[in-house]
Amino acid sequence: MTEVQRVRDVLAEELEGKGLYRRAASRWLVVLEQCADEKDREWVALRRGRCIDSARLPPARAEDFGDVRRAAGATHTRMGLAQLNGSAFRLKGKRGDQPT
Repeated sequence: MTEVQRVRDVLAEELEGKGLYRRAASRWLVVLEQCADEKDREWVALRRGRCIDSARLPPARAEDFGDVRRAAGATHTRMGLAQLNGSAFRLKGKRGDQPT
């Protein structure tokens, strides 16, 4: 079933074309207020609803740095830096290295 466009608003359509859906939705609201026919109001309300749906941001993705941590660990191992308590970075013979 094809949808027949009952009402045209050049500005709202341009805003939609540019991806400015929030601004287009507010423009369709202005057009909705000017409609005299119930069918026209219904069509504009549907069009405005589509703009609002398109304007919604996708859900935020949880950050996962596990891959980065594994890659860093593998690099440290290859470089010979993977030692307990960071002892690869400590100077020999200092207080912290003395056995207890």
